[in-house]
Amino acid sequence: MSALTPRRPAPPSSRQLLTRVLDQPELITAVRGLPPRALARLIDHVGLDDAGELIALATVDQLEQVFDEDLWRSSRPGQDETFDAARFALWLEVMVEAGAAFAARRLAALPPDLVVLALHHHALVLDLDALALEMAELGGSDDGDAIEKALDDRPYVELDAYRVISRGHDGWDALVAVLVELDAVDHGALERLLERCAALTEREVEDEGGLHAALSAADTLATDVAAAREDRRAHAGYVAPSAATAFLRHAVALDVDAVRREGRDPTTRAYFRELAPRPTTSATTSATSAATTSARGPATADAPAARLASLLTEAGVLDAPPAVTPRLAAGETAAGDAPADAFREALAALADRDPDLHHARLSELVYLANVLVAGADAGGRAFRPAEAADAAVRACGLGLAHLARATGDDAQAILARDGADLLFRIGWRLLRERGDEPARALLR
Repeated sequence: MSALTPRRPAPPSSRQLLTRVLDQPELITAVRGLPPRALARLIDHVGLDDAGELIALATVDQLEQVFDEDLWRSSRPGQDETFDAARFALWLEVMVEAGAAFAARRLAALPPDLVVLALHHHALVLDLDALALEMAELGGSDDGDAIEKALDDRPYVELDAYRVISRGHDGWDALVAVLVELDAVDHGALERLLERCAALTEREVEDEGGLHAALSAADTLATDVAAAREDRRAHAGYVAPSAATAFLRHAVALDVDAVRREGRDPTTRAYFRELAPRPTTSATTSATSAATTSARGPATADAPAARLASLLTEAGVLDAPPAVTPRLAAGETAAGDAPADAFREALAALADRDPDLHHARLSELVYLANVLVAGADAGGRAFRPAEAADAAVRACGLGLAHLARATGDDAQAILARDGADLLFRIGWRLLRERGDEPARALLR
């Protein structure tokens, strides 16, 4: 590098980033308006252990959706997530650092099934009257002695008519602090929570052959909570990994002619049936923004939100907007990725002719970007939203170019007739037919 070449400033460290955000009141306000996925990425960048001040700023709605994002993990892209109890314990400890009363209020406002699932992962809850009756019946038997020893060996707290017994040490002190505080601020909520947990423990004890053998199984409740989460996310525009994987596999299972004959596939039909109208600040804002930017250019934002977005992009928390191909005048030749540029041009022309249909095609692009994020393997990791949006446009461009050659139809007419999801499936299939791994080919 020449001595006269200015050095690009290094991005701020996680601590510097946190300080810059928290030292500016207008940015603090902007944090409360962050889409949950962006807030989750900011917390992950800073580190959950150090994010207590950010979490204290989060609204109940933000926190619920951040939990949907952060507490469910999968071992690889395309595999459905499972609840991460250890991660919840860490969240609880960080929330208690912001104050037990704060943590108790936030916990009480979360979906009850989620709270019961988390508590059941970390504690056995026993009805004291039922426990006393069982111990009296067992008397001094070997089983009674074994149960008594097991109870004495585990940390516990007694609240109201229940004994809450630790399954392990992670997060136990924080859990006790929150439960005690919840007892003080909303005894009824605590009682309902412990009653449900005690019923789960009772069934678990029966299934395992006795209290001494009870383990930490919570399969039925976990399935219910996962289904409720998936339903919330479906209404917000997310695609479940299993659905995304099914869509991508189906795309390569049919040849191009079969794709055209079939039209919209069952997975996509189900997605758009479930998709509810949503505000622009929904959980899918990052995918929506990336897909829209990739298709037509960046959007404007209010000053504090724009400053925060710029700061987070500089720090690498958020993806930089993808490069945008400007709209071409008649007779000009596009440079770069010609099929993708032609797709963007057809989409822009559709905006002038039929705004409603243009909106529908943009919605399809958002869906396709979310499919790639949820179900495609980008070299051992998941797609980032901006990468996924750009890749969706490229695949649609390949599909559009193929149909234009095969049918002789105008690109604008094809896009008006055929959905972006159909064009994507054709492009994805074409990449596989030429021997490419579609996801990696679209990342170039």
